[in-house]
Amino acid sequence: MLRKVVIIASVLAAIAGLQFVAGQALDPYVIRVLSVCGINVMLAVALNLVNGTTGQFSIGHAGFMAVGAYAGAFTSVALSHHLSDAYGPVILIAAALASMLAAGLTGVAVGVPSLRLRGDYLAIVTLGFGEIIRISIESTAAVGGSQGFPLGAESIPAYASLGWIWAAAFLGVLAVWNLTHSSYGRALAAIREDEIAAEAAGVPTTRYKVLAFAVSAMLAGLAGCMFAHDATGGQHIDPGAFRLDKSVDMLVMIIFGGLGSITGAIVGGIFVAVSLELLRSVQQYRLIVYAALLIGMMLWRPQGLLGSRELTLKGLLRLVPGRKTERGT
Repeated sequence: MLRKVVIIASVLAAIAGLQFVAGQALDPYVIRVLSVCGINVMLAVALNLVNGTTGQFSIGHAGFMAVGAYAGAFTSVALSHHLSDAYGPVILIAAALASMLAAGLTGVAVGVPSLRLRGDYLAIVTLGFGEIIRISIESTAAVGGSQGFPLGAESIPAYASLGWIWAAAFLGVLAVWNLTHSSYGRALAAIREDEIAAEAAGVPTTRYKVLAFAVSAMLAGLAGCMFAHDATGGQHIDPGAFRLDKSVDMLVMIIFGGLGSITGAIVGGIFVAVSLELLRSVQQYRLIVYAALLIGMMLWRPQGLLGSRELTLKGLLRLVPGRKTERGT
């Protein structure tokens, strides 16, 4: 237990060091891309928990991201009226908790009626719920409606620096990793392999699917909160940013990395962020080239880059030329 705490603290300290180095040595554009990578990692790992680990097919996670973004932004704007910028970290943490709570409750509300369905039917229902969430936001004047939030000259506090985004991504990935490799995770894997057999073995399938859906929605909501408070963003959120194509981007991330692989989802999230930026030089052909890359990926390796396997440090060390394996070969 102590060893795990030391490792987590070391990683968070390294992320804090990254924040300092990035502020001194990196171009703001590079910091922006790295921030988007962190947000994409959270989104990809969140969707992978439902689509990959549990074997369900959801395409409405942009709605949960929207709930998190608006709940977090509304909280931080309200608190910033009473607290100074010196309390920025406290405000951001409060906004993150509010976004996770709101998105998690929305996930339960969506999951309870929809997760009794399977396959294409579940995909259509989650797509519908995602659009309902977005359209409801656009129709609510209290959060700016179609003009976005906030209205007027006011802006969302830019508290989510690169370090905060990657710290949130690390903690989110850690939570999903622990869930996946627990008894709950084994039950979710059993549902993915054969839901009828899992239920016959005594696994309460609907309860476990709703649990996975709620945790996934909470992480997507956290990503939405970081998106709204991104220090390299515009400090204004538009409901148009959470349309269907955002959910499709998330699907691309996990399909590219490999369904069922957490590290694959991380690689897929970074790939989508970096590849779209690299293709900006051919702006008019960007989506065509991007689609061609994906088609090639599906023809070359349809199971994704990692498939269902995880990328570990031990596996990476085996790739080092001249390094002997444990058997001495």
